[in-house]
Amino acid sequence: MHHHTKAVSAPLHRNKAWIGKSPSGFAAYARAARKFNFDAPTVVGNRGQVFRKTPSGGTGSEVPAEDVQGDLEYVVPVTIGTPGVTLDLDFDTGSSDLWVWSSELKSGTKGHNVYNPSKSSTAKVLKNAKWNISYGDGSSASGNVYTDTVKIGTVTIPSQAVELAEKLSSQFASGEGSDGLLGLAWPALNTVTPSAQKTPVENLIDDDVISQGVFTVALDKGDSNGFYTFGTIDAAKAGVSTSDIKYTPVDNSQGFWMFDSATATVNGQTINRSGNTAIADTGTTLCLVDDNTVQSIYSQIEGAQLDNSQGGYVYPSDAQIPVVQFAVGDNLFTVDPADFAFSDAGNGMTFGGIQSRGDNPFDILGDVFLKSVYVVFDQSNVQIGMAQRS
Repeated sequence: MHHHTKAVSAPLHRNKAWIGKSPSGFAAYARAARKFNFDAPTVVGNRGQVFRKTPSGGTGSEVPAEDVQGDLEYVVPVTIGTPGVTLDLDFDTGSSDLWVWSSELKSGTKGHNVYNPSKSSTAKVLKNAKWNISYGDGSSASGNVYTDTVKIGTVTIPSQAVELAEKLSSQFASGEGSDGLLGLAWPALNTVTPSAQKTPVENLIDDDVISQGVFTVALDKGDSNGFYTFGTIDAAKAGVSTSDIKYTPVDNSQGFWMFDSATATVNGQTINRSGNTAIADTGTTLCLVDDNTVQSIYSQIEGAQLDNSQGGYVYPSDAQIPVVQFAVGDNLFTVDPADFAFSDAGNGMTFGGIQSRGDNPFDILGDVFLKSVYVVFDQSNVQIGMAQRS
């Protein structure tokens, strides 16, 4: 029986713990360096690892959205189990694990909603299954795996692998304004052993819950209406027309939403980056690109300088921001200058939203870039679509 009835628009909102806090550019940068295992001058000692397997033994609903810690993290309420418990999960297109704060955590869980499988009549333990996300700086998250009912907006996945945090190192637990993470990248990045588990989007497609194998995202700033959709494209809600969406093939061999990005422009001057690739990652706040491009950008901002104590380039808060574009396949998209300023760096200086990717081999186009576009993650056709938002 093919249901093919469900499509959903799910909310993005601010985690209550972060309201009123201002973001730290250094923290955002260090977090990306841990996640993607890159070294850069300003984050020596923060070397981490990408989420990798560790060697082991139809209808719609729309809800408003807010950001977390001044655009640091977008969270979506997800309901798990029977009766359901609702957790705010970080929607992350740069990883593929659904892990949650759980009753198995030995350390305190104050300020977090937790999932307790013993209180859910639909929970089943996945025998011998373990998950483990570990970083080079010694931080990690790991635990057991259950399957249970997972509901996002109005769509339900009857049997989704839910990875329970049993151990969370302090570096991992701090600075996360959420109750866990919902990975939206490809299966190759799932860390469950002995066998990888399907992501929620894979299950939605395979179970015929959604009629179109797509999800989309419009990230908004501050308290306006950011949203995700599953199974439908809502261009109008994002303020664009369907014909504006330009598609580009995706290379998912490494598990990421990766595509060619062979050019960038700064104030109309083209930077040739032949062979360069990039990923779209909602789970990274900053936009991290090659050094040559970063230097080209800040050379156009009067008074800009690399400040190692801040973790990157800073510039005078009243300076003019150049027009910066990045190629996604053959199409150029412009970063809204309003999103370029990431955080206050003190002394009249601002921490820039575009920074160096260090020795990472690909660009990481995070929220600073993604807020300027409406993004269609077309999993069925292995392509990504973007439309410039005003």
